[in-house]
Amino acid sequence: MNSKWIPTVCYHCKAECPILARVEDGVLKEIRGNPRARGKACVKGMAGVSLEYSPDRLTRPLKRVGKRGEGKFEPCSWDEALHAITGKLSDLRDRGDAHKLTASFFPHSISDPKWRFLNAYGGFINTALPHCDSAKIVACIKAMGGVPNHHIPPNFASVPRGGVVILAGRHAMGCLDDAAVPRDILNAKDRGAILVVIDPIFTADAAKADWWIPIRPSGDTALFTGMTHHIVMNGLYNKGFAHNWIREGDFEKLRVYLADKTPEAMSKICDVPAQDIVKLAEMCASAPSVGVDSFKGIMLGQALDFGHAWTNFLAVTGNIDNPGGQPLPDLTPLSPVLPAPAGPDLAAKGWHRTGPDKDTFGKYSFIMEPTWYEAQAIKNGDLKVLITAECNPALTEMGQEEWRKAVTMTNDKGEYQLEMLVSYEIMLSDTARYADYVLPDKSYFERWELLYMPWWYNFGHGVALRQPVVEAPGECRHSNEVFIELGKRLCPEYFAFKDDLEYYDIQLAGLGLSVDKLQEMGGIWSPGTTGFRKYEQNGFGTPSKKVHLYWEDLKDVNQAMPRVGLAPEYEANAGEFPYILISYRTIFHQGSGQWTHNNPQLRDPIGGLMENPLLINTATAKKLGIEDGALVSVRSRTGKLKVRAKCTERIRPDCLGLHHGFGATVGRVAVLGEGVSDNILIPDAGMTLDWQDVVGGESHVSTRVTVEG
Repeated sequence: MNSKWIPTVCYHCKAECPILARVEDGVLKEIRGNPRARGKACVKGMAGVSLEYSPDRLTRPLKRVGKRGEGKFEPCSWDEALHAITGKLSDLRDRGDAHKLTASFFPHSISDPKWRFLNAYGGFINTALPHCDSAKIVACIKAMGGVPNHHIPPNFASVPRGGVVILAGRHAMGCLDDAAVPRDILNAKDRGAILVVIDPIFTADAAKADWWIPIRPSGDTALFTGMTHHIVMNGLYNKGFAHNWIREGDFEKLRVYLADKTPEAMSKICDVPAQDIVKLAEMCASAPSVGVDSFKGIMLGQALDFGHAWTNFLAVTGNIDNPGGQPLPDLTPLSPVLPAPAGPDLAAKGWHRTGPDKDTFGKYSFIMEPTWYEAQAIKNGDLKVLITAECNPALTEMGQEEWRKAVTMTNDKGEYQLEMLVSYEIMLSDTARYADYVLPDKSYFERWELLYMPWWYNFGHGVALRQPVVEAPGECRHSNEVFIELGKRLCPEYFAFKDDLEYYDIQLAGLGLSVDKLQEMGGIWSPGTTGFRKYEQNGFGTPSKKVHLYWEDLKDVNQAMPRVGLAPEYEANAGEFPYILISYRTIFHQGSGQWTHNNPQLRDPIGGLMENPLLINTATAKKLGIEDGALVSVRSRTGKLKVRAKCTERIRPDCLGLHHGFGATVGRVAVLGEGVSDNILIPDAGMTLDWQDVVGGESHVSTRVTVEG
């Protein structure tokens, strides 16, 4: 028997943890974390074996034979599919509309060949980042001048004794995060760190916390601004950092801005007692470090305001690029693949391509297209070809019904306004039901990828190699291989290399490595440290080389300093819809649909999570006459669904909770569950621009609802 452990990288969620895969006679048998990279494997990662050998795996390209949405396909050859896609893209470019191509995918790496193709051809990328941390990324760029990794967590492994760890809407113990994070947080607690969880739901993180603060949804900006007020006005700030590393004049502007942002005033907004705001502020001001990790659990719109309040708080407490604080990225010197395509002029080509809404987005500064523009752009005629990979907008985007409606809209001739929809899938999804071509992708156990983000939690800055550990079934081809093939056909001057491996070899030459050498090294290259206080060498990446607290470029949209009020959707239709629907996370499922929701291990009613009940406070349920387990009706301004109620004291009385990502209608396991999709209830961003974070790009993932027994 031939059995061996092979280092590679998980992709059962977006965290991409380094793992070891045990392969026995060519069959994947077991998965565990890679200790060399401090990696851990969560239950989703370990269930990857079931995903790999799912009977629902696609093995041949499919061509639509019914109407979009009917899910009727017939097999076709790769030659036929690629000929059709190349022909459509050639036609689009000949019409001068190359920018009306969008590829929607998760960018594993800033060196991803899909990104290169889009730059060479003239199309746009959009990603799932606006559902996660895009606003914090924008805030980091504006305040510190650096582009961080997508999750932007503190370096929990470096938190000293007495350091404070704040999880604000971050369900770290529920994963969708690096699997090493829970371990590092608990290790920090063992060293004497203090864990504070700020969340309307008493999560698994809260159960481990020293202090749970059940904040009002959307109140996070007010809470952090109230703390900053107390710290600054009482002289508790880090004077060395403020004097040396905050841009001249900004601290005084902050002081003026904070004058009326007292803990008492902010308490009325966030519903956290003023004395608790003061207590937490003083705890943070006196601690050797404070790290703040936030996510979308308490997120409504206007997330950039929280990102701004977050960076202001970190700056005045001196918790930027220090042990236990907010790390800054460092760059890995990969070699460029020349000639490098410049990409389209985003501003000239429309940037958001939302037709009449373009002016609204004039100040938008995120580095990619947001996912939530798609439905609006299709309706406006600004999106003609959409290629999706590793995403599922028909189910996991807010306003899913508007997306489904948009991709089936026809013109006067009866032709679809979105001229082509291509979906790369390892198994059919709700999005694939609408595709013209469904291409069978390789799983993460079957493909090569060079993974590089400026900062990565598990292995510090560096690169990691995802490598095939088993053979792909049938005719599966990885989307990167296919994008390179499309590049050779449509823009060959930028795709003169042989294949993906040669492409990665060119990049690795900057490190004196190749794919073969990196493979021999165990698939990980890293200096072994993220480094601290790197700004002391060359300053920050901002024009002044210092931290910017005041954002003058946003003065005309009233965002030069954070807006502390609740997000617009918190107040909208509050009489008809008295409760705020928020999402929660568990260890079992990620948010993209099929990979975990169509996995028998993760949907097992005993060892997994079969459905997503509606969390409702026990007192609220009693007031409404709702019993535990009862089937209830939940309604918002855009949708209605029925779901079972789970009465619990672990959620604020004014909130309801739904696990995101459920509701799949495709897949032999997924359709067995009783789960429902929260996106039926959440309005499409294009229809509610006045709610939207048009500068930071973040999606709103919460909304107002009513519930009836």
